[in-house]
Amino acid sequence: MKNLYVCSVAVCLSLMASAAGRGASSARTAPLPDAVWAQSEWISAKDAKTLEGDARRGWLAAKGASYFRKKTANSKAVKRVRWMTSGLGVYDIAVNGKLVGEEILRPGFTSARKTRLSFTYDVTGLVKTAAGAENEFAATVTSGWWSDKVAGLAGRKPAFRSVILFDYADGTSEAVPTRADTWSGSAEGPLTFAGIYDGEGYDARVPAPVFAGDAPAGCEKNGEFKGRTVPSAGAEVFFRRDLALEPVEAYVWKGVEGRKKDGRKIAAHGRVKKIKTFAKGEKIVVEPGETLVVDFAQNSSAVPEFRFSAAEGVTLTCLPAEILNDMNGEASRGNDGPAGSVYRRNLRMSDGMKAEYTFAKSSGSVVYLPRFTFFGYRYLSITATGRVEIDSIRSIPVTSVTKAMETGSIETGRADVNRLVANTYWGQLSNYLSVPTDCPQRNERLGWTADTQVFAETGSYLADTRAFFAKWMRDMRDSQHRDGAYPSVAPAGPYGGNHRRLGWGDAGVIVPYTVWRHFGEKSIIEDNWESMSRYMKMIEGADNWGGGSQYADWLSFESFEAHLRREPATEGYWKYLAACYWLGDAQMMSEMAAATGRKAEAERYARTAEKVRADIRAKWFSSPDGMISPEYRHMQAPALFALKFGLVEGEARRKTIDALAANFRSRGNCLSTGFLGTAILMDTLTDAGLAGLAYDVLLNHNFPGWLYSVDQGATTIWERWDSYTKEKGFGAAGMNSFNHYAYGAVTAWMFKTMAGIQAGPEPGWKNFVLAPLPSRKIGWCKASFRTPEGGEIKSHWRYEGDKWTWEFTVPEGCSASVAVPGSKDAPKRYAPGSYRISCKASEIPE
Repeated sequence: MKNLYVCSVAVCLSLMASAAGRGASSARTAPLPDAVWAQSEWISAKDAKTLEGDARRGWLAAKGASYFRKKTANSKAVKRVRWMTSGLGVYDIAVNGKLVGEEILRPGFTSARKTRLSFTYDVTGLVKTAAGAENEFAATVTSGWWSDKVAGLAGRKPAFRSVILFDYADGTSEAVPTRADTWSGSAEGPLTFAGIYDGEGYDARVPAPVFAGDAPAGCEKNGEFKGRTVPSAGAEVFFRRDLALEPVEAYVWKGVEGRKKDGRKIAAHGRVKKIKTFAKGEKIVVEPGETLVVDFAQNSSAVPEFRFSAAEGVTLTCLPAEILNDMNGEASRGNDGPAGSVYRRNLRMSDGMKAEYTFAKSSGSVVYLPRFTFFGYRYLSITATGRVEIDSIRSIPVTSVTKAMETGSIETGRADVNRLVANTYWGQLSNYLSVPTDCPQRNERLGWTADTQVFAETGSYLADTRAFFAKWMRDMRDSQHRDGAYPSVAPAGPYGGNHRRLGWGDAGVIVPYTVWRHFGEKSIIEDNWESMSRYMKMIEGADNWGGGSQYADWLSFESFEAHLRREPATEGYWKYLAACYWLGDAQMMSEMAAATGRKAEAERYARTAEKVRADIRAKWFSSPDGMISPEYRHMQAPALFALKFGLVEGEARRKTIDALAANFRSRGNCLSTGFLGTAILMDTLTDAGLAGLAYDVLLNHNFPGWLYSVDQGATTIWERWDSYTKEKGFGAAGMNSFNHYAYGAVTAWMFKTMAGIQAGPEPGWKNFVLAPLPSRKIGWCKASFRTPEGGEIKSHWRYEGDKWTWEFTVPEGCSASVAVPGSKDAPKRYAPGSYRISCKASEIPE
């Protein structure tokens, strides 16, 4: 039986054998000259739907999509064709019915009113090159990242802009730009809805956009965008087909048992009645009134790919979810439906976030893959208005982290720790998506700045993030306030635009510093120096830095936090944290200034750091014993920041370390810190000589802690340690994400301390450090990291009875300062090569 492939693109491709050849005859190339680009204009479809009145206050975008087409005949024999494109909204492009490029969700999430990204392709392999031959260029543009809520409804209508440049065999060239009077446009096509929050709907019965014949018609000039268009050079989005997920379980349910009411309220939603479970590879059939649940075993940012068939007019609806309702569906546990059905309350939208497909008349199976949205899910809930036969279904991850970008891996002798590392990996894949989002599933998906900065080092161990962060720092500059403050979210979104938030805005300094230190390239400093300087000037001139409303150590379990009760010392504590960040910012600015030849500024920022340090000590460390003010001594975070920034010395430092260790022991080795404190926790404990305690905190299974979530079934990092618990059920749905990567920052410590792979005193990895601090509690550790130069660092140690063995590799072009744990000898310099060291296990300190 013939398979039909359906893609939601401009020409409504419905007859393709597969998607495997997509983009094979097109490749990214340099942008066209500005003078050529200037010949084009933004065009919209005259009949494109817009949001008006009350609709603009909702969460969903305008229905449908806009379609554009240009038919052109070659005036001469063609040698080369390049196509430079951009969109106000998410767009796809095609030449003669073939999709162009490997990227999806173009142009990506940017500061919508200020910057749009362009993509230029050599499409020579897709065109007919003979003189007189006719070629068709087409585009589909949807609301995403422009006229939908995630972008703050920046514009009213989707728009497209492009220039096609024909280079002829005789040496001449001809530009074909988008203009309202030379292109065709229409809003009549198969996409019924499409948006970042909406999801995607596709009606295959609509065969093609309705154009008014072959004559140009239906377009109008769009003057909404007044910003700049720049070439995309990082953070593009792709399908990761190499990571495609297959179902591990699929069952159909119909009806519910055990439902209970308490008056008019539902006390228990009951349990679904499973009527069929499907074996791997078995054809799945869904009848009207039935619900299919598919489990892919892994939460991720992805879209489903179906190969299925049904009668004309049948509509299949697919609802993604991260977790299932449990037990007997008790309302007291937060369930929103019967056990065994999908839980979607945490998505915070009553509609949207779905895929919907209506079948056309067909003689065989069709393949459908949404291309104008993405979801965050592990489970799919599928219903249909008629019988649907599903030959196969896969979950295709969507991310800006390509396989080629991946640089680091780490594995240990403990399955629970390895699951934690995997959770971090999948969290990065899911949330490094055009911007470093906080989560991929609910009505948010925004570039929260604190989440970004606390994870930046881990992210850079796991992937080459240089281009990704270069793009995002442009978003930060675009979003910077007039007073120099960075926002809480970049690019701007429906919320989070507030500024002067300690630990959040500091990402504008921390991220460039982290990227420079990790990769050794100074371009990110140069690109952002003026912006970072404005931020520092704002802090220095602030009358109440750290006061007012703050997120502070977000989701901490200690007092003095925004989401907990306000106490008299709250603002004083927040100002302390703000001052610590100011001190750290000044130190980083001094280093970056020195690295880029700004000697005077390096000295000035060094003086600023010392002044801030002295002010902190005078204000918060004036007790006779030299320790932090008594009202903060019951907390972990203040002590961690004091140790990290050298605010206590001598006997005061020793007492602070002892008190901090006692605090952890009294809590059963559980942490009480939030986003900011947890980010520095493990390194600070290790630097304070408490590596053993750091291991105990990591390996603790109690709440709150990393392995607690693993024990509850987490396959990604959660927003809260107890987003779901087997004992109590679901956390508060108002803010409860099951894919929130910030706490995965611990993985950088694993690379640095467990495996011992550390950058050296100089930025980059030409001269690095190998200094593991092993523990019998994990048995063995094996890690690798590919340096920016391409060489691979390896570190593998293991306990074997009374013997400890360490094998490591120094790649070509590098050298390593190697410190054997427990050795009294000074670190030794090793040249490129592979080495093996063995000693008695008793000689290795725990």
